Order: sequence, then C-alpha cells, then structure tokens
Amino acid sequence: MMRNPSIGKCTIWLITALLGIAATTADAQDKGSRQTREFVQATASSDTFEVAAAQAALTQSSNPDVHAFASRMIQDHQQMAKALMDAAARSGLKPPALAMSPDQAQLLGALQCAGKTDFDALYLKQQALAHRSALTVQQMYATSGDDPNVRQSASSAVPVVSSHADMAEQMAAKLGKQ
Repeated sequence: MMRNPSIGKCTIWLITALLGIAATTADAQDKGSRQTREFVQATASSDTFEVAAAQAALTQSSNPDVHAFASRMIQDHQQMAKALMDAAARSGLKPPALAMSPDQAQLLGALQCAGKTDFDALYLKQQALAHRSALTVQQMYATSGDDPNVRQSASSAVPVVSSHADMAEQMAAKLGKQ
C-alpha cells in the first residue's frame, strides 16, 4: 500500500503549530494593559503566520509572481516583527510568544495540504483575508492604543499591511482571470 507523502507533511505542520499554540497560552505577559498585551500577541502571531505561509509558498508554488510576493512577505513581516519586539522591549513588556493562533494554524495546515493546482489561489485568498484582518487590528491600535511605543509600531505597520492586502487581492484577481 502506498502512503501519501503530503499526509505526513500535513501532520508534522499541525503538530508544530499546536505546540506553538500551547507555548502562547502558557506565557502570560505581566506589564502593560490588557489591550496592549493582546495587540502585541496578536501581531506577533500574525507575523509568524505570514512568514510560515510565505515559506510554504516558496516551496510549493511554481509561479514566479507568487514567489516574489512570498519573498516580500518574509522580508516585511520579519522587519515588522523586529520593530514590534523592539517597541515591546522599550515599554518593558515580555516578548510575545512566536506562535500562531489556532485559526492561523488551521489556515497553514490547509495551505500545506493543498495540491499544486490549488495552492496559489488558496495562498493568495488567505493572504488577502489575513492582511485585511491584520490591517483592522493595526489601525485600531494605532488610533486608540495606550502604549506610545507599541502605537508607533502599529502606525508604521499600517501602510505596509495595507499594501500587502492590496497586492494579494490584485494577484488573486489576476490569477482568477488566467
């Protein structure tokens, strides 16, 4: 009987993601308001998801435009994650856990298990949705966040995340027309 190699890969990704989720819930931050702690953790989780999804795209996609987008996601989200960590440190917050939320872990699992013909469309759809959601969170904290260092980080992230959402939507529309 032949085994499907993608099933093993999907299982490994799911276990890794679940271990990261456990680490997230086990490490509560003490300093800062609840709003700030939740924002910092949500943003760190978003950046972690974006980098992992982009790494999957570099491995699984054969589309050069998707590769270019994924490479930019890795670069930009690593920079934003560093800026967030620096802002949190300046405010005396514990660094957030670098783990995905359960929903993000499910999205990544679906992406990892997608077939070659479905991968690009699924990746771009997920990216558009994830970035629109992240944009809302960033905008809300940039406007009403109570920590000035973290608020500045959110303000700096807004145009970057907005451009990512626009790019993902444009690429998905272009892919749908092919």
